[in-house]
Amino acid sequence: MVEMTRRNLLGAIGIGAGGLATGGALTACSGPAGSAESGTDFAMPTYQPAPDLGIEPFHASETPGMQNVYTEPVTDFFKSVDRGPGSGGTVTSFQLTWGEPSTPLDENPYWQELNERLGVGFEPTFVPQPTFDQKFSTMLASGEVPDLVFVNDQSAVNLQGIRDGAFADLSDVLAGDNILDWPNLAARKEDIWRASLKDGRVYQIPSTVWAITNVIVMRTDLLGQTSTGTAPADADQLLAALKAVTALGSGPGGQQVYGVNKYEPAMWRWIFKTGPDWRLGDDGKLVHVTQTDEYKDMLTWLAGAWSEGVFDPVAMTTNPADIVSGAAIEYRAVSNTFTGAAGLAQDEADLPGAKVDFFDVPGYDGTAPVIVRNIPYGRSTCVSAAAAEDEDRLVEILNVLDYLSAPYGSEEALFVGSGIEGRHYTFDENGIPVSTNEHTGELGVQYVGVVSGPNDYYGHPMNAAWAERFSTVLENMAQNSVARPLEGLETESNTFVTKGAQLGQLWDDFERGVVTGRESADDLESFVDDYMGRGGEQIRSEYERALEERGE
Repeated sequence: MVEMTRRNLLGAIGIGAGGLATGGALTACSGPAGSAESGTDFAMPTYQPAPDLGIEPFHASETPGMQNVYTEPVTDFFKSVDRGPGSGGTVTSFQLTWGEPSTPLDENPYWQELNERLGVGFEPTFVPQPTFDQKFSTMLASGEVPDLVFVNDQSAVNLQGIRDGAFADLSDVLAGDNILDWPNLAARKEDIWRASLKDGRVYQIPSTVWAITNVIVMRTDLLGQTSTGTAPADADQLLAALKAVTALGSGPGGQQVYGVNKYEPAMWRWIFKTGPDWRLGDDGKLVHVTQTDEYKDMLTWLAGAWSEGVFDPVAMTTNPADIVSGAAIEYRAVSNTFTGAAGLAQDEADLPGAKVDFFDVPGYDGTAPVIVRNIPYGRSTCVSAAAAEDEDRLVEILNVLDYLSAPYGSEEALFVGSGIEGRHYTFDENGIPVSTNEHTGELGVQYVGVVSGPNDYYGHPMNAAWAERFSTVLENMAQNSVARPLEGLETESNTFVTKGAQLGQLWDDFERGVVTGRESADDLESFVDDYMGRGGEQIRSEYERALEERGE
């Protein structure tokens, strides 16, 4: 692969070196989203698949929303990056962390090795998840935007940064075959780029992501003791089963058990078939989910279930450590049920006597559920508009991001995700890198929220016994899944960008209040009037206009 140089970059975006005399070459394409410079006259980035992994899928699917399932691990790792080291300068980042900050550089061999491989000094700022949006706003207000910024564009606060011009428009830099100078950035299909466009332009490097990232896990040892069994057909049967499990009082080892131990809204919206937040009505107009009969039925059912003790009393907690009880059903990430070592096999090992499996999601009325597919990309990384004004620096920043974005099966991804062999991990008998559980604090430096390559399900060998069930349940979910009608249009509502966070909190407070009995489902109509009056109606109007302009 030819390394992208400053001259190549200038040619790629259609200007010569003389253009630098009057300002940075990227200044014209790093203004606010929606500005005059933000046209759509550019070629979408070329898709270049990551190298073949050389393994066969356990389950292959062409169902929209379903990815292939693998149970055989990669043991022959390829090299995804072929370029010289960086200039020795620095590249900064603003990134999310779910744990403690990384061990400092001078005490951190992993960080030191990362810098050597990148050829730059990588200087991240770590932000804990609970305070991320607040710190994000503070960072924007300071005017000091790091080179690489982790962005969740489903957050109105984060969207504001794109709107305000804090981040570079990379459309022309990555257009067409230009992106092939960064092969890992190119390992994203066109639909991923299209869905992540803002006002028709590329402002973010999106992650590949599963269309379905969560599942429901059931305790068959608990549900198997109920008259309904492990396959309730509708909401009435499900409620009866959850009540029966709660009535057991305890499970293996004396653990307290409930029907449900943590409240997760998405799970109930699947069952009650409410669909996405905004859906198209029969008249072609957008309808907010809170305005539907299905949503009111869901709230009424949940309030009844709560009043009958089906939920653990601390089910509304925001602190996972508060949950110590077992549950009949639980909303879980695919990554901690099937693809990771801490999956269903680990669940059974941690609680002898417990038996777990994947749960076929029923519709409340005895028909199929409605699963809302994720947008085709995950959280993203943006490049500072100020940093992008220097072409050499922009190339270096993209080189760093390209390395950190290496796909599964590559030498780079192995290092980025697992660390240094012998210090942070060893290979087990299956050829899987396994943590040594030592020096783990050194690894927090690497996460910038970008993933590339095929977004298939790679099952961990420990969970191979559940591969058939996982494939069946996920396939059924995908067959009953729908896409969001507003996919790729998040920034088309200025009102959502400016008021979405407050409206989301208002809605969440009301919903949880109804479920726990603090509010009543009978007050839903007045809540909807308040919600729409505070900005919901304006959001609807702006999104309908965007859909019309898109020809829908």
